[in-house]
Amino acid sequence: MMKIALLWPLAALLVSGAARCATPDNASLLFCARAALFAESFTEGTDANKSRQESITGAVAVLNLTFKEKVDDETLKLLFPWIALAEKLPGYKPYTKGSYVAVSCMAALGQAVYVPLQQDEVLPQVRNFLDGCEAKGSREAVGQCIKSGFMALPLAKLSK
Repeated sequence: MMKIALLWPLAALLVSGAARCATPDNASLLFCARAALFAESFTEGTDANKSRQESITGAVAVLNLTFKEKVDDETLKLLFPWIALAEKLPGYKPYTKGSYVAVSCMAALGQAVYVPLQQDEVLPQVRNFLDGCEAKGSREAVGQCIKSGFMALPLAKLSK
């Protein structure tokens, strides 16, 4: 399981990313931090050959421990799309997926934009981008790469 000490680089990424967004509120920051940790913990579980359900259960346990707040059913429903995003990106390290989810979440909540992975030509661009970021090596370098390059990806506006 992910150590709480590893959460700090993710939190730093979110806070510095939030500074670039249009004044996100604390609820958005908290939600995106939870979504990122959830996706990262879920990926750690699936990478360890645990079932999807075992990985979800483990990720919920990490969230409950880290944030000292029980994940209820409604929150879990809101977190599932971020697992789906992580699942669309197989082969990446958990922290790469966590950073990508964190930045994606903040872009969606702060600027109402997202990367339209359902378009056939977009997924290869995202994979190329993540390959380049993951090659940077460390968690911090990968996170910085994703944060600084995310807005150059093909983006679509969320409908209201």
